[in-house]
Amino acid sequence: MEHRQQVTVAENKTFPQLVPPTKEKLLLYLEINGLSRIMTPHEKDYFVETAQAYCLNPFKREIHCVPRGTGDKRVIALITGYDVYIKRAERTGKLDGYGFVTEGKSPALKTIITIYRKDWSHPFEYEVNFDEVVQRNRDGSISYMWAKMPKFMLRKVAIAQGFRLCFPDELGGMPYTADELAEGMGIPNAVVEEPETPTTKPQSSPVAKGLDLTEEEKHDLINVKRKKH
Repeated sequence: MEHRQQVTVAENKTFPQLVPPTKEKLLLYLEINGLSRIMTPHEKDYFVETAQAYCLNPFKREIHCVPRGTGDKRVIALITGYDVYIKRAERTGKLDGYGFVTEGKSPALKTIITIYRKDWSHPFEYEVNFDEVVQRNRDGSISYMWAKMPKFMLRKVAIAQGFRLCFPDELGGMPYTADELAEGMGIPNAVVEEPETPTTKPQSSPVAKGLDLTEEEKHDLINVKRKKH
């Protein structure tokens, strides 16, 4: 059975200029989410530089990081959402819509994404096969979300991979989505370092003082603090 979905974009839509988050805000995000104590200085620098290079704001859930493993197996996975790819492509003013065709059943399920660019005479098509990207548990069984919503998960992967290829100058090199990263995948550290060990009990976000936070960022900060108590 074939399932089609078509998405159009608004004409002449204007966007505010992207502003890289400051290093102070990015370190604040790591602190209030309990990541500062378990990340090495090298990993923090990698997170900060990537977020600033692509103007990804963690308070808007545009990027987050997951440290995994220790020693030689230590990796840091930087993750973004599939919707960030759509928004960034739309900001270029070149996106003219996109659509999906999903065919077959697991394990032969596949999704074909078609992306239309205003400056290209032909549409861009990209195919993603379920058996090539499905995430599995350690025992080999299909993970919960992929078993429950295989078509939706396949479309999310198709968006991330398809938009990166269709907009290489704007999206190439951006962090992957969680749906693309299997367990253990990430960026290995070039320098092996031990995470910082706090000598005193961590205090409540002194770095937050004096920062020019937006209302949305203040809201996230308050919610995180409430969850800790």
